[in-house]
Amino acid sequence: MHRIYGQIYLIPGSGTADLLNAEGKLYLPVTGAMLYEAGHKHPPEVDELKASSAFVALQKTHLRWLVGGRPATPRTSKGMLEPKRLALLYGSYLLAGSLEIPKGVRLSDYLSSAKPFQTLHAAGLYLLEPHKPVVELAPYETFEFVTVNLHQAEGVVEAPSGQGQDTRLTLFG
Repeated sequence: MHRIYGQIYLIPGSGTADLLNAEGKLYLPVTGAMLYEAGHKHPPEVDELKASSAFVALQKTHLRWLVGGRPATPRTSKGMLEPKRLALLYGSYLLAGSLEIPKGVRLSDYLSSAKPFQTLHAAGLYLLEPHKPVVELAPYETFEFVTVNLHQAEGVVEAPSGQGQDTRLTLFG
């Protein structure tokens, strides 16, 4: 795993997830690429730089998540969507935020049929700690939105939506 900083070029009027979900394109072209050791600190330390290249083509199926660009363009009216608070498990950390899914669709059904790259709004990065309940974790970093690869998530947890539920069982207590 690496952290890669660089520039991608979006299609006018579309978002990062739209570009990544484009069929027939297995690689994401990145210019001015800087490859750093795996980690979470932003910006990374100078000594974490492993390589740089004017260009790199990244295999999209291996991307976990991206920061920057633009949120995905909804393919349906906003009135047909509802936000779901989720946490996605990626190894030793969680990305938590809101994912817009069609109203009345169960999360498991949506995850089974959705395109891999989705926009997670009001996202937070939470580093897992041994012997510490996830409800006690503070966000390591926050983002207006991130583009996540649902196919790379090891697990997905939905926050309870009704009042009166025991939020200690969730990641959002």
